[in-house]
Amino acid sequence: MKHFIRQVFKEVLENPVFDELLIEKYFSKEYIQFVNHSQLNYEEFVLHIKKLKEKVTEQKLEIINYAENGTVIFTNHIAKSKLKDGSKVVHKVLAEFTIQSHQIIRCDELTLLVEGNHTEKDLGSEK
Repeated sequence: MKHFIRQVFKEVLENPVFDELLIEKYFSKEYIQFVNHSQLNYEEFVLHIKKLKEKVTEQKLEIINYAENGTVIFTNHIAKSKLKDGSKVVHKVLAEFTIQSHQIIRCDELTLLVEGNHTEKDLGSEK
């Protein structure tokens, strides 16, 4: 499952182009994401990814550690983002992904801004 999550990171998040077909490939229409104090359904998640692509010129995700248990993979990863205004932000992310029928159906995530402007602390859930 680590390979699957790495592909999601690469094709959906690190990819500078908004591609809704890639989101549909990896995320169930029943998808729910809990991030910090926010909850996003599938449609809101698509809007979130679109907003990211409008703000971010480059994003790299590095998996520090992970654990798997059946249909669940937990990642401890770092997201480094270069914004279109030239600034850079770094977030530490703890995420628990539930996978069903080769798609992510749920993500329970804590995201912490560790470097950069505090106004970007909610970059992980912004719509």
